[in-house]
Amino acid sequence: MSSFSKIMLSQSNFLFPEINIKDVPVIKAHVGDSLSVLEMCKRTKLLLNCVGPYNLYGGEMIVSNCIQCKTHYIDISAEIKYLDTVQANYFNVAREKGVYIIEACGLGSLPTDYGIALLMKKFPGGLESVEYFIEFIAGSQRMTTGYGTYLSGVHSIIDYFNSSEYRKQVEASVFRKKITDTSDSVTSYIKKFPEKGGGNSWCLKYLGVDVRNIKRSQMFRANYLNNESYIKFLGYLKLPFYEALVHIWIFFVVCFLSYFMLGRSLLEKYPSFFTVGKFTRTGPTRQQVLETSTKIIFYAKGWKNKTSDSTNKIPEPDKKMKLTIIGPEPAYSLTAMCMVQSGLTVLFEQEKIPLEGGVYTPGVAFENTTLQERLEKRGMTFTFEEIL
Repeated sequence: MSSFSKIMLSQSNFLFPEINIKDVPVIKAHVGDSLSVLEMCKRTKLLLNCVGPYNLYGGEMIVSNCIQCKTHYIDISAEIKYLDTVQANYFNVAREKGVYIIEACGLGSLPTDYGIALLMKKFPGGLESVEYFIEFIAGSQRMTTGYGTYLSGVHSIIDYFNSSEYRKQVEASVFRKKITDTSDSVTSYIKKFPEKGGGNSWCLKYLGVDVRNIKRSQMFRANYLNNESYIKFLGYLKLPFYEALVHIWIFFVVCFLSYFMLGRSLLEKYPSFFTVGKFTRTGPTRQQVLETSTKIIFYAKGWKNKTSDSTNKIPEPDKKMKLTIIGPEPAYSLTAMCMVQSGLTVLFEQEKIPLEGGVYTPGVAFENTTLQERLEKRGMTFTFEEIL
């Protein structure tokens, strides 16, 4: 028996003692062997790909094989180059084949993109703007994240400098209709938390892949769902003051070093040193995962009813709402939960997903499904409050 089979057997005895895993065949697939991946795709209706960095480990090749086999696909990538390349190259062929390719179904960016999609339904007159704050609440042993997530980030930083090039490729092949971006060109990179009781916390502008995915969702609605309204949005990472200073320092060091080949090599060899222990090769302990939680708070403004004004003057928003999403540890528990429930939603609610195939962001893929209820049954909470 292989070491993999032994691990699976030990876990199944703990989690599913009624299932005899010895009778379940193991499908061997290697990203260096496209034929083995093709054979794997032929044997399933849906593939969950959590092997990143996707740019390094055959992500695009796996998507291509899934489409060839008419196998639906979900990943948890947060790599801008990979996300845009797949959408630009495979949107139309996936649509022709009736295959659902849904990207970024982990922490980045299902909770934020899907959260905004849920808020849109709460504003009959339209949603004008959203500001959201992401907070990771660690336990007594602080919070650490594994090497795979870190490696994806290091190799993706350089792609941010070329993001406009990737965006143009997507617009040329998928989103030809432009939407008007009315957001402010100058935004605050650092601010205090807007609610009382925020303590000695600072909020840093969130530079994750969420921005890309939320914009792609709006571009999708404009091009395929006849909804051309632009929602202004801005995300922040909420941190204690000392942690905010540490994050700023780490950000500049990692960004600077990742620009050079030697710097990237050093970052890959010594993740714990360059991130002050926040990323490690071993990842978090089980206790760290169990003690850590995730909270995302959205503040939304919009209109109660649609207005028809002959002067085309847009009135001031007359409705405000707050949405709070609470879930488990972000990188492992919450991401795994979001990915698996996204997969089940694709299998059982395809008729609720727009079009009949294509490459999607989570917000547009799941906005009309029961994904919220599925996540709530697994322990996540979604709390909507009107702000007077």
